[in-house]
Amino acid sequence: MQALRTPQLDAAKRILRYIKGTSEFGIFYNKGNDFSLQGYTDADWAGNIEDRRSTSGYCFSFGSAAISWCSKKQPIVTLSSTEAEYMAATMAAQECVWLKRLMKDIRCAIDSLVQIYCDNQSVVKLASNMVFHARTKHIEVRHHFIREKVLKQEIALEGISSNQQIVDIFTKALGKPEFERFRAALGVVNPEYALRGGVKNSASQ
Repeated sequence: MQALRTPQLDAAKRILRYIKGTSEFGIFYNKGNDFSLQGYTDADWAGNIEDRRSTSGYCFSFGSAAISWCSKKQPIVTLSSTEAEYMAATMAAQECVWLKRLMKDIRCAIDSLVQIYCDNQSVVKLASNMVFHARTKHIEVRHHFIREKVLKQEIALEGISSNQQIVDIFTKALGKPEFERFRAALGVVNPEYALRGGVKNSASQ
């Protein structure tokens, strides 16, 4: 902030234009959806060009839209995309545990297995394997929290294709079509258009 350059100023202006153009948008929840908790997790490996740290991201949806999300730069430099996404998955698992406790407190307990989707197959395999591989032995113990939850069958870490990984919207720059598709998948829409669609649907039934 002390030595801003033209690229940073251009980025700030672009953000402000986006906020102005989407000030009416909000999270819209549809009635009649299957109200189950599910999550997505991802990481942008070494995405920061200054310190080469990765960015973790996750989101959880309940029904038709997101209820919790996060985008945060990781505290250490990771040595592989698998390590970066494994750390992101652990952060998502911690949020999942907190959400389940919250739902229990409001008398909407979730007893079923919570599915968390990840587009890195190595992470999926690592989380379900009790054998520590030599290439991952340097990972701090606290990041193996996700493995414990998977083995206890509280969380199921499932693979997903990259073009369905909606958490990319929190970890990296996207083209307009992909950005708008993931934004809609999170339930972020213009309520005016959403309500119009709801009226049409009701009228047709």
